[in-house]
Amino acid sequence: MRVSNRRIGLAAALVAGLLAVLVACGGGSVGTNGTGSPVLVGLNVGTVSGLGSVIVDGTRHDDSAAKTEISRNGTDVEVGDVRLGHRVSLEFGTDAAGTQVLQRIELLPSVSGRVSERTADTIGVLGQTVTVNSDPARGPVTTFESPLSGLADLQLGDAVDVHALTQRTGSGPTDVRLVATRITRRSALPGVRVSGAVAALSTAGSGGARSFRLGALTVELPSAAALQPQGIALLDGRTVTVFAPESAFDPATLVLGASLVQVMSVGTAGSGSAGVASTLGRAGLVGAWTGSTFELDGVGLLVQADTQIVSPGQALGDGAYVQATAVLDSSGRWRATRIERLGTAAAVAELRGTLDDWSATAGTFRLRDTVVTLAPSARIDLAACRAPSLADGLYVEVRGASTAQGLTASTVVCAPEPAGTKSRLERHGLVLTADAVARKLTMRHQAGGAVLTVTWSDSLYLREPLTMAALVALAGTSSQIEVEGTLSADGLQMAARKIKLRTTRH
Repeated sequence: MRVSNRRIGLAAALVAGLLAVLVACGGGSVGTNGTGSPVLVGLNVGTVSGLGSVIVDGTRHDDSAAKTEISRNGTDVEVGDVRLGHRVSLEFGTDAAGTQVLQRIELLPSVSGRVSERTADTIGVLGQTVTVNSDPARGPVTTFESPLSGLADLQLGDAVDVHALTQRTGSGPTDVRLVATRITRRSALPGVRVSGAVAALSTAGSGGARSFRLGALTVELPSAAALQPQGIALLDGRTVTVFAPESAFDPATLVLGASLVQVMSVGTAGSGSAGVASTLGRAGLVGAWTGSTFELDGVGLLVQADTQIVSPGQALGDGAYVQATAVLDSSGRWRATRIERLGTAAAVAELRGTLDDWSATAGTFRLRDTVVTLAPSARIDLAACRAPSLADGLYVEVRGASTAQGLTASTVVCAPEPAGTKSRLERHGLVLTADAVARKLTMRHQAGGAVLTVTWSDSLYLREPLTMAALVALAGTSSQIEVEGTLSADGLQMAARKIKLRTTRH
């Protein structure tokens, strides 16, 4: 395995194994021919609504033992960082005691590329139409990562990661839209990626070349391109993720030459895995609703008489934001067992962490890389900390509403800083020494204060623009860093999960 500071190389066999774990059914036609993957596992996909333990669509998960990763080219994984509005898949396993634990969080941008089109309320990226949502009743509100505050801040040619919900709006191959949950502008593109349901798959042409549609995008799959996992069929309706170098996209014709296509599919009862339980959990926007079938984020589901539907006060239909669980039936199709309308409940955001960059004048602070603005009627409870007022360094729990720029807090409760290896804490200060080989640095919060020794592993996330070389070069300078990780009982050792340059607004 090739290991670098921020990237872990994976062998082809490992990729195939990873895909076998992270599989999902795409489209109502999947499974009708018995050619799906023979692996049947559960897959949980949703939108991050809280941090301090990761919260996905209102459900909290202990992420202390979880790796966070993202693939940029389909063959390597890069250490990632979870933020509000990210679309993620959650992979669970069991620890030595047999307890279920969250082992892996995969970041799932719907499209990574350059803005090639822009209107007042949409952008086009790799042939995908991206819109935003400001109404919490319609699902997660679109969050823009600083310095962005809205679509108007994006220019043609900007590189972006777009996390989004996919909604089918009609029966045609281009009748899909992406409703963004988070948009991030990137400084560079190591490659492009786009996910969606295959449509208009062509028959093999000269040299074995094939093509298909993802929305308005035409994907060309030359004979030399890899199709993963090995032996899987490429069919209309199946959900895929396409990887390619940036140079392989023609914005004039909306044609992309793929270097790798990952087919995200599950096996059927006819594929040799009959009797193996398979469950799916997914939150997204209902599309193509008929009352007996619908599509949810590219996955076709059946609605039957025994499907439990929780939708107080209103009937389900296209555009509803729901969380669904399903099981694979004997014909290889997903049968919904429960559908719950999330509505405004999904818009409640929660953050836990160390308060920083407090401005009494503006009524704002930063928490877990999120700008928090106090609502005029916000309830502030500092009793547990015996603090006279909000201040940098307090450990707080915040609840409120997601906004385009962060979170508007309705409650702020101060709490004693938790201890133990499952608690993610933050510390900032000046770098005294740094050794990339030993994976260790020392830092001090203030003159005369205690020295904190920070260590890290391959899973360390360095926030742009920080690199390992730049981190080492900070030793002895006046630039501060912020470290997030687990703290020893004596407060003098920290195992870092994330390091970033610290900046303040005042």
